Amino acid sequence: MNDRTKSLLSQLPIVKDERSKATIYENIEKKRNEQMSRTTKKKTPWIIPGIAAVVVLLLAVLITPGLFNQNNNDSNIAITQSSNESRDNSSYSASDSKAETTTLAPAEEKTSDTKEEEVPTFAEEPTVFDSYIPAFQQSDGISVIISYPDPESTLLVPLSFPLDESKSTQENIEFILTNFRASDYGLERSPLTDATFELTNITGKETLIVSFPEPGDGLSSTESIMINDSVQQLAKSLGADQINWQTNGENGYTLGNFGNADPSVNKKPSPYFLYKSRTESHFLVNGPALQGEEGAEMDVALSLMKDGDQSTPYYLPSIPATVAIYSFDGNGSEASIAFTEESKFQSEEEAMQTIEALMLVASQYDYQTIRFENTGFDKIGRYSLNKPLTIPSSPNAVELN
Repeated sequence: MNDRTKSLLSQLPIVKDERSKATIYENIEKKRNEQMSRTTKKKTPWIIPGIAAVVVLLLAVLITPGLFNQNNNDSNIAITQSSNESRDNSSYSASDSKAETTTLAPAEEKTSDTKEEEVPTFAEEPTVFDSYIPAFQQSDGISVIISYPDPESTLLVPLSFPLDESKSTQENIEFILTNFRASDYGLERSPLTDATFELTNITGKETLIVSFPEPGDGLSSTESIMINDSVQQLAKSLGADQINWQTNGENGYTLGNFGNADPSVNKKPSPYFLYKSRTESHFLVNGPALQGEEGAEMDVALSLMKDGDQSTPYYLPSIPATVAIYSFDGNGSEASIAFTEESKFQSEEEAMQTIEALMLVASQYDYQTIRFENTGFDKIGRYSLNKPLTIPSSPNAVELN
């Protein structure tokens, strides 16, 4: 018997016999005598159990309705609560759904509109920085390099311009020299301004013909170096194999005290440094060419780019002080450069100029792609740094005003 049944039984009314002991005794004696006189009948031992069974049934009848009613009440309460909760939840869900419809949908539309107004992806448009002028990309077409000296003529800044392939070499260069305002970038007039140019094939070799209107016998050492290096940069950007120097259309040209200009194209590697002009424009510039054994290993160029050139203070390190190269490895046409884990670029612009400087140096050692590790960026400008990068064509891509 469980506790609940016991509780219900305890609630039944108390039955009390009001008869006296004598009366009860007389009734018992009377019934005993009557039973003894019925000798012809058999005893029926099942009567007492039967009476007990009847009592149990009566008790069950009395108790069961209460139990059923209680269970039904509990069930009804539970169902009612469940129903109420379901209605509440349905109401809550409907309310939430309505709220989402009225509040989230406009936000999503706003996000969509924002994305449409964003600058096109890196692959479509070049990245513009506050100071640094990024390199010329292959996707922009063919480029040519025209060099411009700094105000003190201590170095040349190679600038990349797009070529119109429907025009001749002379027409392209003349258009650039006429329309580009170097002073807007803190630079001086190009040493090539008065010359004429023609790219032609002579005995199976691409040849750049450069003709100056006046002899160069009276040129100073600085002027001679500026002219020679400018022509060399131009010849390399045009893919020339040799240079035909001329004076007023006649073969031969003298570079001051240096004597006759060298017809070969200087393809010796050189480190790339950073130059900051007086207008705060940042450019990558070539340092002195590396000779002999030091030019054979790219590690030498990387070391110079980290330390800078003490003899020329305008050559600033293109690898910042907060960045160090952990390893360099070359395998075929692909190079790999890993920065130390402690390395940290101060900005995307700083990372961009360092990465492009390293790629342009690598191109001088015949690497075509380069992979970078530990830059701290997933993407810089057009470059996705989770894969090898194709080396750009030439440094400092500027637009004509």
